[in-house]
Amino acid sequence: MNEYLGTIVDVEIDRPLGSRHPKHDFFYPINYGYIPNTLAPDGEEIDAYVLGEFEPIKKFRGRVIAVIKRKNDNEDKLVVAKTLNSYSKSDIEVLTEFQERFFDTEIICCGSRKTKPYIRVTTLGLARRQDEILVTEGVDALADTHFYRFPGGGVEFWETSEEALKREFMEELNAEILSANYLCKIENIFEFEGEKKHEIILIYEVKLPNEYYEKEEMILNENGAIGKALWIDKHEFLNEEKILYPTEIKKWL
Repeated sequence: MNEYLGTIVDVEIDRPLGSRHPKHDFFYPINYGYIPNTLAPDGEEIDAYVLGEFEPIKKFRGRVIAVIKRKNDNEDKLVVAKTLNSYSKSDIEVLTEFQERFFDTEIICCGSRKTKPYIRVTTLGLARRQDEILVTEGVDALADTHFYRFPGGGVEFWETSEEALKREFMEELNAEILSANYLCKIENIFEFEGEKKHEIILIYEVKLPNEYYEKEEMILNENGAIGKALWIDKHEFLNEEKILYPTEIKKWL
């Protein structure tokens, strides 16, 4: 079940915190449930421990931070929390000991708590078509939020922000940037799918070949993930009908 590590899952809680095991004489000190529409080796749905919720709950959406492999049983378990790297292997061992003490287990964690966070430098391009701006679609599955953002991406080592922007537009939209004029810098501190993020964004106003202003939508290829870029009236963002990230960029529209 290692393929679940790091993924976002929905957990149905059938044994909430404080409830008694239906067969054995112990109580659940944490919420415990299953992942709907999955299949474990025992023929049932995959079970999951939920960490970080201190009241009985019915449903939970979070990331799989660990897999508990039972060497003497075929019912491996998932461990789910709001954010990755929020619990160490020893934390998980202590919190699940009430039930896992009966088995010979190995805990496989997603990543390491010792991974040092970093500040990412990104560059984005603002293209205008009268009152419309070119944006890409995004979804925060954990927060259930649909948002938009200018096309662009990360700046690589030994690359200027303008060079990175031209590369990103070519890679993702197959579009050549004819001109790029520096607009502003924004420091963006936010959470995405439960993970804390910090980026410095360099934003340029760009001009594209005429054919891109004639299209309503364009295919976006972002590291193999297919999405789309489209023109949206800027007033939909200014009037907060749609979400544009980073929000500070709205003053430049």
